[in-house]
Amino acid sequence: MFMEYDLHIHTNRYSGCSNIDPVDALKRACEVGLRGIALTEHGIRWRDEEIDELVSTAGVDDLVVLPGQEVACYSSIGKFQGEFLVFGYPSSLGSNKSVEMMAAMVHGAGGVIIAAHPFKRHDTGHGYYGSGEATRNYPVDGLEVEHPSYDREGRAKAREMAEILGVAGIGCSDAHDLRSIGTCRTLFRRDIADIPALCEEVKA
Repeated sequence: MFMEYDLHIHTNRYSGCSNIDPVDALKRACEVGLRGIALTEHGIRWRDEEIDELVSTAGVDDLVVLPGQEVACYSSIGKFQGEFLVFGYPSSLGSNKSVEMMAAMVHGAGGVIIAAHPFKRHDTGHGYYGSGEATRNYPVDGLEVEHPSYDREGRAKAREMAEILGVAGIGCSDAHDLRSIGTCRTLFRRDIADIPALCEEVKA
C-alpha cells in the first residue's frame, strides 16, 4: 500500500503568486485523498506553531502537513542556478544564496534538497525555469520527475537525470490554485509523519 503526498504547494499566506487560502489547501488535500502535503513558500518556511494552528483551524487531524520552502539560487555573479525544495532546515532561507552555500547549510542541518521542476521549459523556448542540465553538478538528494508543466521531453530528461544521479524522483503539483493540489503526487511505501521521516526516506 502506498501513501500519497504532494510535496510542493504554495499558499497566499507567504507566496504572492498563489491564490490558495491555507485552510482551503488542507481541506482540498483531504478531498483528493492525500495522506500529506508540504507547504513550500518562496524562501519562507512556516513556523511549526503556525502549522499546528493551521491544522487545528482546518480541522484535518488525519492530514500530515510538513513545512518546507522553495529556494531560488544564484551564483556569486548573479546567474540563476535554479529553484530547490528544501526540507529539514529550521528557518527561512530567502532567495539570495548560491546552490553551494544553500546546500552546505541544509545538509549541515541534516536536511534534504530536491531540484524543483529542473526541466520546466521557459516560456521563451530557451532554457528552463529550473536547474536543467546543471542539476548534475549540484548536491541534490532528489528532483521532481513529475510536474504539471513538463512536456514529454522535459519529463524524460528529469527521469534520466534522477537515474544518472541515483537520487529520489518525486511528483509534485507546484500548486498555486486550489484545483491543482494533488495533480502530481509522490508515493511512499511507508507513512511519513514528520520532517525527519521525510528526509530519511528521500535519502534512502
